[in-house]
Amino acid sequence: MREREWFMAKTKKLQPGDAAPDGLCLNVDGLPVSVSTFWGEGPLLLTFLRHFG
Repeated sequence: MREREWFMAKTKKLQPGDAAPDGLCLNVDGLPVSVSTFWGEGPLLLTFLRHFG
C-alpha cells in the first residue's frame, strides 16, 4: 500500500452518505481495475471473501 493510501485509511473515517474513495481491485482475470470505472453504471457493491487455504 502506498504511503498516502495508508495515511488516508488511518485518518479519514467515512460517514454514511460519503463518497467512497477510488481504488484498485483485481478483476476476474487478475488485472487491476479502477473502482471508479463501475460508478458510472450505478451503485457498486464490493464483497470481500476470506481464503483459508
